[in-house]
Amino acid sequence: MGEHMVTDRKRFITGMTGVYAAAAELSAKGFIVTITARNAPGVDIMASTPDLKETFNIQVKANKPKGTQSFWLLNKDAQQIVSSNFVYVFVNLKEEQKPDFYTVGSAVVARDMNVSHSKSGHWYFFRRDAKYKNWDALRKT
Repeated sequence: MGEHMVTDRKRFITGMTGVYAAAAELSAKGFIVTITARNAPGVDIMASTPDLKETFNIQVKANKPKGTQSFWLLNKDAQQIVSSNFVYVFVNLKEEQKPDFYTVGSAVVARDMNVSHSKSGHWYFFRRDAKYKNWDALRKT
């Protein structure tokens, strides 16, 4: 197997592990959860409150256990996607512990995401911040 295929496979496994971990956590919190098809653009999970009054479209970004856990890579489109019901769940996977979850509304991500310029291109990312280590972005006020 080529190095590129191995890297893509590991990234896919990390991503799917993050999606299922987030879905399990949301289910445990009482949300009705549906995982979308992997080719659904931008939305990994759709979650509704038990009373069906609120629905959230969720994009999950996960970091592998021994990888960088201080930021998550994004697509440049994250600067444009802003909706009151679109939320990011950033996941830091752990070896033998429960993952860390950070939830951030799309408007905050669009406003606060970082861009790094290098010779190889642009990197878009969102830095970890302890104030988002909760599920508050899934509560409308």
